[in-house]
Amino acid sequence: MKNRSVAVVLFMALILGTGAFAQTISFGLGDADLDAGLNSLNASAQVNLAGFQAEVSFAWGQPAASITLALSQGLSPAEVYFAAALSKLSGKPISVIIDLYKSNKSKGWGALAKELGIKPGSKEFKLLKEKLSGSTAKLKSKK
Repeated sequence: MKNRSVAVVLFMALILGTGAFAQTISFGLGDADLDAGLNSLNASAQVNLAGFQAEVSFAWGQPAASITLALSQGLSPAEVYFAAALSKLSGKPISVIIDLYKSNKSKGWGALAKELGIKPGSKEFKLLKEKLSGSTAKLKSKK
């Protein structure tokens, strides 16, 4: 009976713990399609985390260890994807991007992107949307 209770508690913890991945995130980017794409990516990553990590490495040139570390810091997969994109587009290490975000979390991801010069309509912003679309399609097809 004790083993069954432990199993139930572990199952509930797993269910509650994965709820953070399923939440809808507002990135404050001024682009509803981009926010929706990041949230779709977030949902797909929950189902296929290994595929997500491989896709971030491929799309944005981030080492797998950096992605794993970012996820372990409490960021959602969509936030890690966005941080990896900002890292590549700005030329700053992903650890710097994450530190900048954490120190100004109340401003949001959109403010950070703008500070880094990645503004709606810019070529970097368009590249981000293009790559996100491809990444989301890849992850959805591998569920």
